[in-house]
Formats: sequence, C-alpha cells, structure tokens
Amino acid sequence: MSTVIAYGTDKQAYFDLFIESCHRHNIDPVILGWGDQWIGSGKKVISIYEFIQTLPSDETIISVDPFDVIFLSGLDEIEAKFCNMKIPFLCGALKLGRFFGNVYNLEFNRTKKPTPRTPTSYNFLNAGTWISKADYACRLFKKLIVNNILADTDIDQRLFTGIYIRNRSIMNIDWECKIFHNLLFKDFITRRPDLKDLNFNNTRIINTVTGSSPCILHASGNTRMREIALALGYDQSLTLPQQDTLGYSKKAFFHVGKILQSILKQEQETDGF
Repeated sequence: MSTVIAYGTDKQAYFDLFIESCHRHNIDPVILGWGDQWIGSGKKVISIYEFIQTLPSDETIISVDPFDVIFLSGLDEIEAKFCNMKIPFLCGALKLGRFFGNVYNLEFNRTKKPTPRTPTSYNFLNAGTWISKADYACRLFKKLIVNNILADTDIDQRLFTGIYIRNRSIMNIDWECKIFHNLLFKDFITRRPDLKDLNFNNTRIINTVTGSSPCILHASGNTRMREIALALGYDQSLTLPQQDTLGYSKKAFFHVGKILQSILKQEQETDGF
C-alpha cells in the first residue's frame, strides 16, 4: 500500500492543479500542516515523521509539495518502480547548468565535497519529492531528531543533500527520472518551464535523455505551470496560480538571504585559518 503526503499551510500556487491530478489517478493525498503558520521545512519533516509513525511499517510513503506537483500515473506504477530500484530512500533529481549548480552548492551543500556526478547529468537532490518505506523513513528521521540535527527552521534540502553526498546507500536520487521529473524555469523574469528534455504524450511525459516515463512531475522554484498543465490536458482554469507574485517574492528573498549567509560564513571560516 502507498500513502501520498503533502505538507501545506494554505492554498497557493497550483494547489488546485495538484488536487485535480490526484483525482485523475484516484489518489487521496494526506495534507499535513493545513491552517498552521509556516515555520520551516524542518517542521514539515517532523510533522511527516509524527504522522508516518501511525502507519504500517511496510507502507510506501510518497512525499510531495502540493503547490507545484502533477501526478502522471497511479500509485501502483510508482510503488512497483520503487520496489524494483532497491533504494531505501529516493529523492527527486535536478539537472542544473553551471550557474544554477554553483548557486545550489552555495546554499545547500555544506559538506565541502563535490556533488556526485551521474550518467544523465541529473545530479542535484530535490527534497520536494521523495519516496521511502514508513519504517525506514521513521528510523532515519528519528535519528536526525534525537541527535538534534533536525530543527523546525532547518532546510530539508540542505540536510538531505548532506546525507546524499556523504552516503548514497542511505539516501539517493532518481537520476534516471523513473519516478520523479524535477524541472526549473528558463529565466527569472517569465519563469517559463525548461522543457528541453521532455516530450508530451497525451497525459504522460517522456524524458528524452533517460528514456523514462516519469510518474510525478515537479516544477520547482516557482516555475510557471500553465504550459505543462495544458499539454497534459488540464482545464485552463487550473493554470492560474494563487498568491503567485507574493509567494515568489517571499521565497526569492528567503533564498537570497540564505546564500548571503553562506557567503558570509565562508568568509568567516577563511579568516579563521
């Protein structure tokens, strides 16, 4: 059995599109955090941990962002692919160019080790989508909480990136895009999706680099999803994001602040030698 978990405090961006994609594939997602104040992605992970403790240990957990995700298949296909991959905790993967790759490493990679290279160039972990068994995810998250590694305001992507780079037997990425396809925008102004690796085939997509047919599409970084939604046959009423400008501005300032903090920290560490 599989359970889809999405953490969101209020309706924004493409939430209605996400829900409609779930309905299309007979998925009933569990929405955590609704009505609460947003604290941080660490709180999201802790809330997921508390919830999955109530589930059977062999339950397959699929965690996604509810504001920029479209399901492309049902849960049976997702679970079958995950079981065949023999990976205990699998995150989505991002393909980034040199500029965005450097920005990513500056904000999220605190290991002082290079990001591992993969055969497909989908090299960077994205914490917005992951899949694992309940028992494994519980043990992993409990260890992080007990050891005071995970706090409410921590950034899950930074934490997961560190785990992935240090030990890929604990956590790995879907660099073949068998389950997850993560994409970004072409530019900061229009935020149109970068679709150069994709072909659309009715309600599915084909990754032309890996040859895979992903089950979940994640348009991360506040990428606009109108073009994607229409290509997949969704009504145009679902293509208008809610709180778009405000949400994008908040996230943009947040990430700029974190990058500046990283630069300052590196300068302080350098001064200490």
